[in-house]
Amino acid sequence: MGNAEVFVFLLLAVAVLAGLGLRSGVPYPVTLVVGGLVIGLVPGLPSPALDPDVVFFAFLPPLLYSAAFTASAYELRAHAQAIVTLATGLVILTMAAVAAVAHSVAGIPWAPALVLGAVLAPTDPVSAAAVLHRVGASARIETILEGESLVNDGTGLTAYKLAVAVAIGGHAGSAGHVGLKFAGVAAGGVAIGLAIAWLFGRLRSIVSEPSLDVTLSLVTPFAAYVPAERVGASGVLATVAAGVYIGTRSLDLVEASNRLRTLSFWESASFLLNGLLFVLIGVQVPHIVSGIAGERPGTLIGHALAVAAVTIGVRMAWTLIVPALWPLKRDDRTSVPERIALGWSGMRGGVSLAAALAIPLAAHGAPFADRSEIIFLAYATVVLTLVVPGLTLAPLLRRLGLSESDARRHAKSEARLRITHAALERLEQIAAEDGVSEAAVARLRDRYEARLHRLQERADDERRAHLRDASRLHGEMIEAERDVVRDMRRERAFPADVLRELERELDLEESRLQARA
Repeated sequence: MGNAEVFVFLLLAVAVLAGLGLRSGVPYPVTLVVGGLVIGLVPGLPSPALDPDVVFFAFLPPLLYSAAFTASAYELRAHAQAIVTLATGLVILTMAAVAAVAHSVAGIPWAPALVLGAVLAPTDPVSAAAVLHRVGASARIETILEGESLVNDGTGLTAYKLAVAVAIGGHAGSAGHVGLKFAGVAAGGVAIGLAIAWLFGRLRSIVSEPSLDVTLSLVTPFAAYVPAERVGASGVLATVAAGVYIGTRSLDLVEASNRLRTLSFWESASFLLNGLLFVLIGVQVPHIVSGIAGERPGTLIGHALAVAAVTIGVRMAWTLIVPALWPLKRDDRTSVPERIALGWSGMRGGVSLAAALAIPLAAHGAPFADRSEIIFLAYATVVLTLVVPGLTLAPLLRRLGLSESDARRHAKSEARLRITHAALERLEQIAAEDGVSEAAVARLRDRYEARLHRLQERADDERRAHLRDASRLHGEMIEAERDVVRDMRRERAFPADVLRELERELDLEESRLQARA
């Protein structure tokens, strides 16, 4: 099967597996990884090798940028202390603990064991976002986890480069030297990311064509990642900094119509890239297992369970103990249920697997010690930390009282009430000025007062049944309008662009109706 056919097959697998996950209520990363595992094990089905360079360049920048773009700079700053402690101290502790277990249990020499620890130390922003958005986690937990996973990729990959250098015969230097090098790598990445974001923000502010805006938005993560990597800075932190900056300034930089189209593009692109990456993780089994010789399957599974257990256990211990001892700000202090949820949410993903696959085949003419087993242990830990928390996180959050679906709906209604009141106040100010059409003012006043009435009705528990009926009826009315548009297309009595515009208006109206539901 050629490359084109394999690509089409994987896209079809993503659609089917993600659809099964969404229909069954299982987070789709779980169904994609498990489905990819099945694809990889079935003889005759395509099982392409995953080039780590493809992940680091083709997948990582856009996925990091998309996650950072939707993150709130203000919320990240509010929880900065908690995020930094998780993204630095926990990464270092996990690296050391995994290395110790790999050395003592699996017999891997210390230097390669440290490489494995660096591979598994960072959590994955793609996995965290994909799972948390489906399980209804509280906004506070989401912010801390997404902020941690965005930052600790830079920490983990920097530690990974140093560990590989030591393993192939290099010298990392003193602790002070390592600390200064890491600070320089991180600061350089952030500076490059902010500079690129400022430049592309300026370009997008003068662009009026939506297609050009989408193109510039797509180029931004690569324009931040590549130069940073070229000069030895953190491409991960450069991409994250660019995404946070653009996301924070998007209301000032981009026109509303362009912003809608660009956001829609990133939603689709992120889902597709996520899906392909998770399926590719699953289909790596034949390539990983084929490289291991001389180990019994039961022994390998036992080693994998030990590494996965220490990865999860160290995180649980850190989140339960360290926040209680660390002098955090009042707003950063977490409750015991929140610490349990944070500890159980340490998913690993494509970044860890790509880092494992990128381990050099040889050093100074000799094979890299235990490379195949390191890759297998990394893969097994990725699967276990995705599947186990992915299947149990939602009921755990509900049991801990941390699922905030109702609270979020209430917050959404309160926010809409506030902006609607602001619009009506501004309308009355404008109405007092000369030269304003009274008919236009009256029309807008009626429209916004009707919206205000609907929002206040939704806040009333006794009228929710009425609102559900109204939403259902409105949806049927929109579908009737679509039927007429279909008839007009068959009649060929109206220009195609006019009909497409009508369809777009109906789609926007239906999306607003679904958002209000």
